[in-house]
Amino acid sequence: MMTPYQILDVVESANDTDIKQAYLGKVKANPPDSDQQQFRLIHEAYSSIKDHKSRVSYTLFTLPDIDFDLLINKALHTEKNKPITSDLFKQLLNKSVDKSSLLNELGDEEKP
Repeated sequence: MMTPYQILDVVESANDTDIKQAYLGKVKANPPDSDQQQFRLIHEAYSSIKDHKSRVSYTLFTLPDIDFDLLINKALHTEKNKPITSDLFKQLLNKSVDKSSLLNELGDEEKP
């Protein structure tokens, strides 16, 4: 199965502008009246990675070995039983979408 990055033909480090330009180019080459299924695929790919928060969400939910129970526990409490505030959560969303960086931010040393 192709990733949104592959569908739009962009690298994972692409910025919002590059992704939008790739999306518009793909839509122009594949208008909805010529192939609705291809158009839908392109639109869904763009929706998945169109901005930073979308890319973080996409990355988090596509990690192959993520332990969501651990993720939820870490989101609710840090190692020192300090609740994660909305500010700390926003900081996580502003971090790199690199998988290892996200896992490091969550304090999950066991996953590569």
